[in-house]
Amino acid sequence: MTTDSLVFFFLAGAIGAIVKDLIKDNSLELPKIIDGKIVLGFLGSCFIGGVAGYLVDGNLVTAALAGYAGMSVIESFITKKNLISTATMSQVEQIIRETAQLEGVDPDLAVRVAKCESSLIPSAIGVNKNGSRDRGIFQINDKYHPEVSDEMAQDIVWSTKFFCDAFKNGHLSWWDATKECWNK
Repeated sequence: MTTDSLVFFFLAGAIGAIVKDLIKDNSLELPKIIDGKIVLGFLGSCFIGGVAGYLVDGNLVTAALAGYAGMSVIESFITKKNLISTATMSQVEQIIRETAQLEGVDPDLAVRVAKCESSLIPSAIGVNKNGSRDRGIFQINDKYHPEVSDEMAQDIVWSTKFFCDAFKNGHLSWWDATKECWNK
């Protein structure tokens, strides 16, 4: 690959990032300092997009798409890192046990179901053949429970209370798909 083509890939990525910023809020924000923090604005997006465009193998369209998505991927990573608890499996298990006990449900059952459903991973998402998604430690389905947001499903305490309420209301069958695993 020549130096010229690498420059074109970088520029295509930067252009992709600019397009993303324009679509997002119909403006290009200049770098500035807000509350003592530096906000890079569209120049930061251009740089990130340019690097993404430079790093991908392919053509100019791929580079532009990488630039378009580059900042979103980084923002998503940062947001998830800040929102998702870094709880260890033992901490997750302890939260489930304490919540289930407070709710009057067998803590061992709640932990077994959660282990079988999600391996105690709060951010677990399973996609079903019908396109619906099972979310969180108890894999709460978005088709059958649209009132439950992803954030709620991925919250350990909230989803454990959801499980406990379902159990107390005779809906343990909602977790029958993994019954062979947790009913030992």
